[in-house]
Amino acid sequence: MEAIIYFLAFSVVTMGLILQFDKKQSVRINRILKETRDVQPLFLMRSAEEKLRNLNDSLYSNMVVGSDVRVRSVYINESIRQLAATRLTKLVNSYHSGEIQLKEYNTRLNEITAMVNAAREMNFEQISY
Repeated sequence: MEAIIYFLAFSVVTMGLILQFDKKQSVRINRILKETRDVQPLFLMRSAEEKLRNLNDSLYSNMVVGSDVRVRSVYINESIRQLAATRLTKLVNSYHSGEIQLKEYNTRLNEITAMVNAAREMNFEQISY
């Protein structure tokens, strides 16, 4: 009979500790969720950074910087290059000033990338953006 009483007491203490630990974890998880609610999605941000880097390479890789001529050549009509560069500059400035959100920024980067990729295969008169 004594063993049963010890077992019940041990069970009650163990359940109390488990419930206390669960309560601490719930509070901790809720606090973390509140803190990260406004954080931009990491993968979307990395994707946008990669697209921006690729666009900069595509648009400016043929440019001569000082006496350094870059070897990676992408042949794009100069007027298309200027149009894409202007749109890209406006887009980056809008994003950095907080006028547009990350999703919109990423979508517009996709549009500019599509325009540059289409320009590699066509003349300026064939592209309508």
